[in-house]
Amino acid sequence: QVYRGLKIGYRFIDTASHYENESSVAAAVRRSGLPREQLFLVTKIWFDDMGERTSEALQESLKRLETDYVDLLLIHFPGTNDAIQSPGRNRLQREETWRQLEAAKANGQARSIGVANFTRRHLKEILSSCKDPPEVIQTEVHPYFQQPELLEFCRQKNLQVHAFSPLAHGELGLLEDRLLTEIALKHQRSVPQVVLRWLLQQGITPIAFTQSPKNMQENWAAVQEDWQLSERELDRISLLDRGARVGFDPNLIA
Repeated sequence: QVYRGLKIGYRFIDTASHYENESSVAAAVRRSGLPREQLFLVTKIWFDDMGERTSEALQESLKRLETDYVDLLLIHFPGTNDAIQSPGRNRLQREETWRQLEAAKANGQARSIGVANFTRRHLKEILSSCKDPPEVIQTEVHPYFQQPELLEFCRQKNLQVHAFSPLAHGELGLLEDRLLTEIALKHQRSVPQVVLRWLLQQGITPIAFTQSPKNMQENWAAVQEDWQLSERELDRISLLDRGARVGFDPNLIA
């Protein structure tokens, strides 16, 4: 899928050690023949590697990705979701991990650094102790889960938002939503294209996963072709928010 996406024109590759696909990503990049500087590679530090093992985990990821640097390095989660958690220990783990991300940025192994699955509480904590603030947050955003308070906080702090699960994994009936279908028909587009365009017009980078070549092409067209949703359509989509997650709730992490 990565190689096919590169041939279509995608240059942003989102991976993580936990996905166990960094080596296959490297193989796809090698096969494509594209120069490294044309790609934007993202990887993440899994919670088992937070703290003292962060630097070592990054070296392992770089080796698997066959590169000297990543364009974006993220903390994958703010900690574990163990039944018995220590808020103090979790905070120290986050602080130590962030210091190592700052070091990776300073030595050129990460061009930019950020977080994933952080709540406003976790972000405020990092911002209160860091030297280099996070530049990106990767979090769940789709029409049924819009997180307006978090997004406004990110705008205030100049944090670029990357939206994972922008199509809610095809769950919750999102792709059959009556309003989204109506807007899609008006623009002669698909519902996924409407959702991706809705995110882009808010300045949010969508991260859409698909194994279908047809959907890859369709998603690419939503980004590349010159079309816009009206302000009224954006406002109507904003009313679809149900607070319905499809992913893990990071509020459960102390």
